[in-house]
Amino acid sequence: MDAVDPGGCGWANVLACRLWKAISRALFAEFLATGLYVFFGVGSVMRWPTALPSVLQIAITFNLVTAMAVQVTWKASGAHANPAVTLAFLVGSHISLPRAVAYVAAQLVGATVGAALLYGVMPGDIRETLGINVTPPTSSALQLLPSSSLHLKACLTPPFPIS
Repeated sequence: MDAVDPGGCGWANVLACRLWKAISRALFAEFLATGLYVFFGVGSVMRWPTALPSVLQIAITFNLVTAMAVQVTWKASGAHANPAVTLAFLVGSHISLPRAVAYVAAQLVGATVGAALLYGVMPGDIRETLGINVTPPTSSALQLLPSSSLHLKACLTPPFPIS
């Protein structure tokens, strides 16, 4: 029996087409999930002069955009939406190294496109630092250094996973 289906296309071509379709769908899903996450997440922390967002509003936005990104992309790619999650899947042997590299590349491009879109749609006086975390220069209790947030996170993050 030869490798030709009744329509005249070879089985190898059909399998290659299906494989390419699945891979491109997964990569686009990772691109989309990360782009949406960055666009809406970073957009939620922008400092609008008429109404500054509260911590609760920012948290709700991040949780809703995470739920949306996972719901939209979980069937196509597993909804990693984050290179750290992809690395965890790689270390846990749930995905191969080439797939992990492709996912991370798609996520990085998606994050860049999401940030660029947000930068493009925000007015110039609002975007300033595009939502980057900034510590206040002085505090009533102690003097904060620019790296204080990093040091605080390093001290509060346990060196081992808590299960």
